Amino acid sequence: MRALTFTGAAILTAVFLTGCGSESSPTAENLPGLTADAAEPNTADHFKTVEAVVFEVENPCNGEVIVFTGTAKSQVTYVDTREHLDAGFSLHAEFQQRTTATGTGSETGATYTINDIYHDGFESPNPPAPHFTISEHSTTRVSTDVEGLSFLGHFVFQAVLPSGQDFKVTTLLDRLTCS
Repeated sequence: MRALTFTGAAILTAVFLTGCGSESSPTAENLPGLTADAAEPNTADHFKTVEAVVFEVENPCNGEVIVFTGTAKSQVTYVDTREHLDAGFSLHAEFQQRTTATGTGSETGATYTINDIYHDGFESPNPPAPHFTISEHSTTRVSTDVEGLSFLGHFVFQAVLPSGQDFKVTTLLDRLTCS
């Protein structure tokens, strides 16, 4: 353990010394250049919500409708300059939601629990850019004590709109299994 600590300290020291040339000493001449306030920095807006939800799901294992009641916790983040965010643009947007609920099957009377996690993302090099990447993925697990009626769903989608080209789906996966 001591050798790892020493090695890490030696690497950090080398990095710091490499970054400190004579031109960056406290008495060096300051040349004009880009300063921290020369360009507006990116900022992030975060929003969180928690809400009660009621929804129906058809069980793919037996076709019965399950009415669920529970909670959805959501979080969304947007990143760009303040000016662009205020105008409704963003370079990066990310939405995540986790839904947990309980329900009863309309045919069997079985008690179910659901745990659903959903994520959505958007990336663009700049707001007016004609190209971007979007992605979505979700995992839904519905469980019950009744054998053969639990199921797991998994969905992945990713697409790119390259500059001057057609929209391209790069990943698509949709899987559902009963257990």
